[in-house]
Formats: sequence, C-alpha cells, structure tokens
Amino acid sequence: MGRRRYFLIFCILAIFVFAAVQCTQVESKSNDSRGPAYAGSATCVSCHKDLTKSALHNSHFNASKMLTKPNSADSLHIPDGEFIFNEKTKMLVKNRPDGLYQTAMINGVDRKTEHTAMVFGAGHKAYTFAFWYGNQLMQMPLNYLTQEQQWVNSPGFPAEQIYFGRTIDLRCLECHGSFAEKKPVQSTGFSVQEEYVKNSLIAGIDCERCHGPAAQHVNFHQENPEVKTAKFMVNYKQLALTQRVDACGICHSGVGIQSLSSMFSFKPGDTLKTLPEYSVYRGEDPDVHGKQKQLLEASLCYKIGKAECVTCHDVHDNNKPSPAIYSAKCISCHQDVKHDALKEKNKAILAKNCIDCHMPIKESHAIAFQLSNSKEKIPYKLRTHRIAIYKDLVKAK
Repeated sequence: MGRRRYFLIFCILAIFVFAAVQCTQVESKSNDSRGPAYAGSATCVSCHKDLTKSALHNSHFNASKMLTKPNSADSLHIPDGEFIFNEKTKMLVKNRPDGLYQTAMINGVDRKTEHTAMVFGAGHKAYTFAFWYGNQLMQMPLNYLTQEQQWVNSPGFPAEQIYFGRTIDLRCLECHGSFAEKKPVQSTGFSVQEEYVKNSLIAGIDCERCHGPAAQHVNFHQENPEVKTAKFMVNYKQLALTQRVDACGICHSGVGIQSLSSMFSFKPGDTLKTLPEYSVYRGEDPDVHGKQKQLLEASLCYKIGKAECVTCHDVHDNNKPSPAIYSAKCISCHQDVKHDALKEKNKAILAKNCIDCHMPIKESHAIAFQLSNSKEKIPYKLRTHRIAIYKDLVKAK
C-alpha cells in the first residue's frame, strides 16, 4: 500500500510539474500580440546583431513610437513652443517630467490639456502626435517640423480654431506600425469610431512586419544551431519582382488601397493586386506623399530596367545616402548617356547628382502645414519616385 501511495503522489506531482512547464513555455512563446506564430523582434538580435542594431535607428523602425513612459520623448529633442491662432486662441506645448503635453488656451484659460501617447514619423521632416481618448487614438492639434524647427497646425485642421477631434484609424497604423488590434466597431450617430486594445499596439515597422512570422524560424535554429541556411523564412531574392516591390508597396502606395481584411495580414510573397479595390497606376500624377510604388512603376527604369526599391535603398541601414551615392547607382546602368541637351558647364555636376533632375523634389497636394499667427501654409516637399526626363528642368538648366 505504501509503495502505491508514493507512486500515486509521484504521478500527481509529475503532472503538476509538466503542466507548469507547459504553461511557462506557452507564455514565453505567446508574448507577441500578433499571436504565437510571431517570435517578437527582440529574438532576432541573437543571430542578427549587426542588422538589428542598424535597423533600430532607421526610418522604418521609427515610423511610430509609444511615449507612455517618463522621459520617452527626450530622444526626439522637441522643444517647448506655442502656436497662435488669433489674439484669443493659442496652443502651448510643454515638456514635463512625465511626458509631452499640448494645451488649448482660450482667453488665457487652460481649456484642454492632453498627454502625448504616441508619435508618428521618423523625424527627418516632421512629427505628428496622438493621445488616448478612452480606447480611441486621436491626433493632436500641432505637428512639429524638424528642419524648420517650428510648431504648425496639423494638416487639414481648421485654420481658426483648435481641434482635438480627428481619430487615427487603423489605416494609419497599418503603415506606421506593425500591429494594432481593434475592438468591435461602435457607431455614434453618423460616425463610426475605431477603438483599440491599448496593449496590442506594436509601434514602428519591426522585423516581422517585413519578413513575416518568425516563431517557427527561431525555434528551428535554436534547436539546430549548426544549420546556417535560413529555414521557415521567406527569401526575398527568390520572390518575383512584383512580389518584392509589393512588399514595400503595402505601405508606399498611399491610403487609397483598401481591403476587407487588415493590411497587417499581408505577408512577403503576397501581391497587392489580390487586395479588393486595389487601383493600378493609369498615367495620372500620383501625389509624392505615400505613393512611391505607383511613381516607380511609371518609370522606364522599372518597366525596362527592372529597378526596384532595394536597387537604391538598404532598408536595414541607418545612414542616409548622399546624392553622389544614389547617382553612382544611376551611372552603373547609364554609362553611355551623353546629355547633349545640357550646356557644357552643367555637365560637371552629372557624376555627383543625377537625382535632382531625374527625381526632382515636388510639393505634395495632400499635405501642407499652417504657420503660427498666419494663414500661410508651408507645402510638404518630397522627392518624386517617378524616374524620368523632366523637360521643364532641362530648359531651366
């Protein structure tokens, strides 16, 4: 009897230990809000230290950032400031110990103050800010232009009054983040308000947003460290040109692309044309903001030369190449171009700068920033990705 009792106790303890271990393993593999198929980008560091170290500082990873912890806004180097609408109405921006705040002042009285929860943009040109209103993510009234070092009214906001009422919907997060889980849609009157599960948001474009779910890949290589060929991970070099470009185009085609399912479901190897309501470029002039894919596809360099995004861009690199580096890439394919239409004195610049003529900076028709105490607006300028001969620039040169 005694042996049976000890054996029974041993079995019960073994079951509890096994269950505890299994629960621990499940928890350790399911921390990513996207589900157990995702390992979390922190796991990539152990094998890809150099790539992740550089990628942590590049524009993709910093496309958005949560600012919920004290001093989390310090790295943005954003100053205090104000924006004047009129003699009675102005906005104040203040860095406090617990974060960055925007305050609406009406006749000298604080009418509304909100704490910045999230910032959008890598900061090369501008930052856009958001705050939580319950479970809704709302855009703040002011943006900050980093090159001009000034606070401006957010694009599309009223010119005469302070506005805290624009929601940041999932389509914004699909291009500026890696994941967000929506709560069931709630309708209030004529509008539909999107609410989020707050702790589900993954800010920035992380490794698995571009490379796809990596849990199976990580588990295999942790168990088989001697295998150096990547398993259970998409090899971009083996994808078709359209698939490679579409992997970038999921975010660089503008908000006009709509789908019945979330864009977060797009994986490397998928194509945009399978998405409902996808519109193909048909000769119009797409806006330079957000529509780099359509502009590139209108270029002969893409149609004939098969140039793609990574021909010029290293998506893991933190360094921004100079015009001379980009021009060297152009010249590698266009060594025989004579530029007979140019004056002799202007030909000396060609070896160092092709892009200012063939990918000129243009104004966005979708975005402009209103200046403080003024109705004047600063146009948002970006380099077009339609590589072409611009006859107006040839005449100007």
